[in-house]
Amino acid sequence: MGISEDALAADAGNDPAALIAEVAAGNQAAFAALYTSLQPTMVRYAAGLLAGDRETAADAVDEAFFDVWRSASRFQGQGSAEGWVRHIVRNKAIDLIRKHRERLAVSDDEAQAFEEWPDHADTPEGRAEKISDNDELMRLLQRLSPEHREAVWLCYYEEKSLAEIADIAGCPENTVKTRLFNARKQLRERMS
Repeated sequence: MGISEDALAADAGNDPAALIAEVAAGNQAAFAALYTSLQPTMVRYAAGLLAGDRETAADAVDEAFFDVWRSASRFQGQGSAEGWVRHIVRNKAIDLIRKHRERLAVSDDEAQAFEEWPDHADTPEGRAEKISDNDELMRLLQRLSPEHREAVWLCYYEEKSLAEIADIAGCPENTVKTRLFNARKQLRERMS
């Protein structure tokens, strides 16, 4: 009497490491569960790397999950499973940056859809000002290199620690500190 793939995926719950182990064994239900649990986070992350281009970010994430399906057996359990998936997404996003540099210009509509600031203003004027500030921030972030943009995104939008950012970016913590310092400096210069 065999155990169904759905039962195995349910046993793995939302633990990405357990789901990846099941995916390595060919469990399609585990793959669906992994995709469902991580896809929204990974699209936001990739969109941050791609200067708010959510369509390209979704493509990068889908390509990354195909790689996860094909290479799940390579995950050895060292580090976080989400970090392993995030690293694959990062590589796909960087590949798309290289292939589609001309597509990275962000329109006002894309920037607004990418990240809307919480609305605490009661007036339409206050809302318009916040949207304008967000548009300007997205334009400034777009001018940063992908490495600097990634560090800023992970630090300020996803509130990751320096150690977590270093793990995701595959570089030492001091490199992350330098990237954040230089990114803040560039943003300050461009804002003045």
